[in-house]
Amino acid sequence: MEFAINKLKEDEIVLMKKIKSLKDGKPKWSASKQLDELRMAIKLLERYDSIIETEVEHEDEILQEIFINNPPKAMA
Repeated sequence: MEFAINKLKEDEIVLMKKIKSLKDGKPKWSASKQLDELRMAIKLLERYDSIIETEVEHEDEILQEIFINNPPKAMA
């Protein structure tokens, strides 16, 4: 996941440089909207990555809770 986040951050920098060189108008506004979407995607991926790390750390506790609440049923 780290590679994807880093790649998006590089693309963000490239897009920011492109926006700085554009004059005001529809192309600049369109690129600005794309930049906002790119930043939102970066934030979402970073949040998802932190959630995954937290779940991995507490995986045993989560599994214990699941099996206590829903014990497996033996089939004959």
